[in-house]
Amino acid sequence: MLKRLKAKLNGDIHLKEILTGSAVTFVLKMSGMLLGYVVLLIISRQYGAEGIGVYNLTLIVMTFVAMMSTMGMNVSILRYVGQFNKSCEEYKLKLLYRYAVELVVPFSLLLAVGLYFFAGVIADNVFHNPVYKPALEYAAIIVPFMALQDISIEFIRGLKQLKVSEFLRSVNRPVINITLLLIIGLFIVDELLPLYTLGLGIIISALFAVFFIVKKLQKIVPESKIEFSKKELITTSFPMMIISVASFVMGNISLFMLEAFSTTKEVGIFSVALQIATLISLVLVVVNTISAPKFSELYWSKKSHELQKVISHATRLIFFSSLFMSIFIVIFSKSILSMFGDEFIIGSTALIYLMFGQLINSATGSVGILLNMTGHQKELQVIILITVIITIVLNIVFVPIYGMNGAAVITMLGTIILNVASAIFAKRKLMLTTYYLPIFTKELK
Repeated sequence: MLKRLKAKLNGDIHLKEILTGSAVTFVLKMSGMLLGYVVLLIISRQYGAEGIGVYNLTLIVMTFVAMMSTMGMNVSILRYVGQFNKSCEEYKLKLLYRYAVELVVPFSLLLAVGLYFFAGVIADNVFHNPVYKPALEYAAIIVPFMALQDISIEFIRGLKQLKVSEFLRSVNRPVINITLLLIIGLFIVDELLPLYTLGLGIIISALFAVFFIVKKLQKIVPESKIEFSKKELITTSFPMMIISVASFVMGNISLFMLEAFSTTKEVGIFSVALQIATLISLVLVVVNTISAPKFSELYWSKKSHELQKVISHATRLIFFSSLFMSIFIVIFSKSILSMFGDEFIIGSTALIYLMFGQLINSATGSVGILLNMTGHQKELQVIILITVIITIVLNIVFVPIYGMNGAAVITMLGTIILNVASAIFAKRKLMLTTYYLPIFTKELK
């Protein structure tokens, strides 16, 4: 069997590139996720489900504002770095990063000021919990650093420094957070302490990323005539921002609805269940990290058959690894949740619903990345926006009645609608099969 696998890899250079690149990324991503669960365990033991609720919801707000601050450049910058990272155009890299920083930092400061001064209004009128006021005020201070970190990490990723970018994205922040939580927690007991230590981790990661990029770009000699403008960067980035923001809203809207219509405790339990469920699509996330430039290369080179082979092999790998993880989580759902505390066990039903949505997400493969890389981001944008509207309406109707389990079902339905609709579009428009269903899906030779 090993010989057969080796022969297949040697015969398919594109698949081999994805899998070998995925190995390091998988280790770093898995390490980061495990460290993230350690952070949640520490918070749950110290501050319970409510503490996790405040931590996760504030982090979501912070991430959302930082995402808005980047204006989609955290996505488009990856494309441009790959495009310019050639000897004949390397000089544009300096200008690209300078433009990104000059645009993102001032805008992030503006949005951060807005968040700071409206923190009390959001805490009282949206979350109905005064503890969110100081939490959001602190989040506002961290937003510019998070935005800078996001564009810098993607710039490093575009340079094909995957070990560095994935370490900064997945590992560095939780390591700093855990270390500071354990040390400072010996002397201070404060519900907002996990947010304070998280913020310090983000600041350190952002500064390290900037330092790494500056060192890399020092050797590049700038050219006097450069055909690249801020306007071009903004024009390319904006549609990608809409897709990113819409996807983020769809994935997290249930948490906001739970805070508005239920309790912070339920928010904490649901957020833990949601993060456990994302383990199922871990291999999908890793493959997406590596496959984006490969999809683009094969599609625009009109190598459709080779592209289909890469997609098919990758989706099979994603599906079976996700299926194994799903079975494990179903069997041990209550035991896994009890690790965070007995009060989390009531989230087992919600966890199973969320898990099924992630399994469908894995079964449809890297369809979102494929549509983005093949110039169909506008169509993907429409699919996502329609799904977001459906999800918001269903949340408003059913979360007040069914609480956490209702939120889980709606999140599952939103995930299924988005991925199935995207897979159908890819099949009809691109004539590419991104999904894998055992027995029904034939393997390409």
